[in-house]
Amino acid sequence: MDASVIAKWVLPGEPFQEKAVRLKEDYVLGLIELSSLSLVVLEVANALRKAERLNRISKTDTDESLKALNDMRVELHELNWAQAAQALHISSDLNLTIYDASYIFLADEMGIPLITADMTLYEAARKQFRVLHVRDY
Repeated sequence: MDASVIAKWVLPGEPFQEKAVRLKEDYVLGLIELSSLSLVVLEVANALRKAERLNRISKTDTDESLKALNDMRVELHELNWAQAAQALHISSDLNLTIYDASYIFLADEMGIPLITADMTLYEAARKQFRVLHVRDY
């Protein structure tokens, strides 16, 4: 999954939040496995910082959210340089950021669907890759 899904676990009032929370609950219950890029840690932290700056959440909420996410122990993966080159090709082909393309690459490499709440990513990738929008979970 990408950062757009995890951010919905901790940011109040997000679209499709109930679906994202259901995904998280299924993971906690052991019904599904979840993986992501290690990049997700920084992307979610950035989203929390932005929400904090906009007074959507407090600094305490940010700190508690990051601790709770750490405690969930979602499996995180690193890309090597060769894999980043492959993600770069996806980025160019789909006209997406290298960050988004990296999530697509990882899911494809693992043979699993990418779960996202990012409609731009979803629309760009769904014809060529296995991508599930969280709204459909």
